[in-house]
Amino acid sequence: MAPPAQPTINPRHFLAMATVSGVVLSTTALLWVFDLVPFGVFIGVVAALAVGQAVGIVLLQRGARQRASRAERLPGGASTLGPDSPGARYGYDPMGDLGPGGGR
Repeated sequence: MAPPAQPTINPRHFLAMATVSGVVLSTTALLWVFDLVPFGVFIGVVAALAVGQAVGIVLLQRGARQRASRAERLPGGASTLGPDSPGARYGYDPMGDLGPGGGR
């Protein structure tokens, strides 16, 4: 029996979240430093970014767990040979043209 699939999260998603959050936080910090936004707005943006990142990570983990559980439930995987292959559903036998004895 194969070991259970581990949930994996695409690192690009973390990079995208960090980039967006960094740009928003930097912009807000600069606006606060130049007295264009009040301190309360700055704190609100920091809190919103923290909550947004936490929710994003939870959603990414949930999606990874669902993909891992689907991979465990689907038999056969990407095999092109055998009765559980994708082509077998359409009546295609990749070994059918070899004839008896496995040769031509």
